[in-house]
Amino acid sequence: MTRVAVSWSGGKDSCLACYKALQKGFEISYLLNFISKDDKCMSHGVNSRLIVAQSEAIGIPLIQKKVTWDTYEEEFKKVVKDLKEMGIDGIVFGDIDIVEHLDWVVQVCNDVGILYMEPLWRLNRKQILNEFINAGFKAVIVSVKADIFGAEWLGREIDRALMKDLFGIKCHPRH
Repeated sequence: MTRVAVSWSGGKDSCLACYKALQKGFEISYLLNFISKDDKCMSHGVNSRLIVAQSEAIGIPLIQKKVTWDTYEEEFKKVVKDLKEMGIDGIVFGDIDIVEHLDWVVQVCNDVGILYMEPLWRLNRKQILNEFINAGFKAVIVSVKADIFGAEWLGREIDRALMKDLFGIKCHPRH
């Protein structure tokens, strides 16, 4: 069985990417998360304790490192090299469509000599939300871009009503 770690942001996309890797038979050995000096997740800005609680709830060990944006890539490579020495074959990412981030993932993983997997790459965002909901996951919005979404979005569950509000569509139920 191929052993992998998941680049874990604490959000729905890293969760679904992890789930898809499990479905394909990969063994998820670790969640990998980077936080700022003020204990906020580098990717979404949520408190690092939330990431710890998620790791404990799903029973996958967490590797969490403090970094700055200046040290992020160097620290990422160090952690991945250590994981590789521990028998980890690859890293799973939850990227969807930011080409610059995919380019970074490819470059860094190639530099370290480890596989990368992007199970959500180029999937339709509606499809991703639909699959997340249909798989039975429960998530609540804990952070929003204030210039796009108002405070009323905070605390909302990611469900079919949210999809309708976001996209003006009905979510396809599981068959």
